[in-house]
Amino acid sequence: MAEQGSGRPLATRSSFWLATGALLLFLLFLYLWLRPSDFPQAFPTQIEYLDRQIWAAGIADQFPEQYAAFHQQVLDLRNRWREESRRWWPSWTVEEFTESYHQLMTSGATLQTAAGKHKTAFRDQIQNILKHEQDQITRLRDLNGLFDLRGRQTALSHAESLLAQVASFLSQDQLDHIPNLIRQAQDAMEPIEILAIQQMSRYADSQHIGQWNRWVTETINLSLQTGKPVIVIIKASQEFRLYQKGHLRQHFSTDLGFSGLQDKRYEGDGATPEGIFHIVQKKTSGETKFYKAFMLDFPTPLHQRRFQTAKARGLIPVNRGIGGLIEIHGQPSGRNNPTNGCVALENSIMDKLFPLIPLKTPVVIVGALDPVNSVSTALALIYEHYTNRKLSPLSSFPSFSSPSR
Repeated sequence: MAEQGSGRPLATRSSFWLATGALLLFLLFLYLWLRPSDFPQAFPTQIEYLDRQIWAAGIADQFPEQYAAFHQQVLDLRNRWREESRRWWPSWTVEEFTESYHQLMTSGATLQTAAGKHKTAFRDQIQNILKHEQDQITRLRDLNGLFDLRGRQTALSHAESLLAQVASFLSQDQLDHIPNLIRQAQDAMEPIEILAIQQMSRYADSQHIGQWNRWVTETINLSLQTGKPVIVIIKASQEFRLYQKGHLRQHFSTDLGFSGLQDKRYEGDGATPEGIFHIVQKKTSGETKFYKAFMLDFPTPLHQRRFQTAKARGLIPVNRGIGGLIEIHGQPSGRNNPTNGCVALENSIMDKLFPLIPLKTPVVIVGALDPVNSVSTALALIYEHYTNRKLSPLSSFPSFSSPSR
């Protein structure tokens, strides 16, 4: 008797199960392919926007190593996202991607904060430099009419204009060109500073101070011995002193030459001569173009010898003479004009002095009697600023321009 079966051949049942398995597997892959996923379909624009912001702000120049590391991490994250986006089954979870993304955003924000602090520090530094350079210009301007800065005023005005541009750019937060403008201003000022330092150094020099004190002491002692008047003129304080019997009787403010704090070297230099002189003529208003005047015996034989020596060494222009006609003369009240090398007093003071001062009265003209004087004090400030600038050059200033990739 035949054996009862399922009614299906074995080959047919095997094909059925294979087909069913293949269908289920196809449905599984189809599900995985079409299933919704939280993995980002596009790379987040925020991280690339942050990267561009950092680059445009010039942070790559300020912090090159830190920016290079950040930018590389952005590139690595983007490449990883591309790889994962091509996979049917991403090997990176959404959480891992999100964590990496947030870490990068935090790193970029930290870099921006550091750059912001750096920029603030730079602005503060520029403000400080700007103030000190403007103060230096003011100090140099104040020397006009005291030292010979002829031909230098244009350069000083140019430096002033450049610093005004710095202030304008700073107020607009345009920092790109500021260091270069400051360098140009400093370059314009430097020759004037060097000249001023050279001209003013005598007022802080112990040998000159000592010589000036000896002249004054000698002259006052002469007044003490003879009982006659003598005149002492101190250029640093622009002071006229009248001594009688060795005692100070009167003192007045004076005006000097337009380069009066220098010692006279030749005609036309505007300097007021230094040394011991004597009054050789008393001029009334009809004998001088000024109100009244005391004519001095400049140049003395000592000044003549010094002039000839300097000219032989090529220190004086060949077409210049030694000069003369140095007077103590009057001027209208409140005029306060620099002279061509003379000493000027108000007309009312000349009226008081005229009957008190005879011919042959000694007149000693000196720079200063104390090493701490108005000129040495101004010199110290000019010199300190000049040397500090040399010690802190602008070459270390960062760039805030937007580089091109």
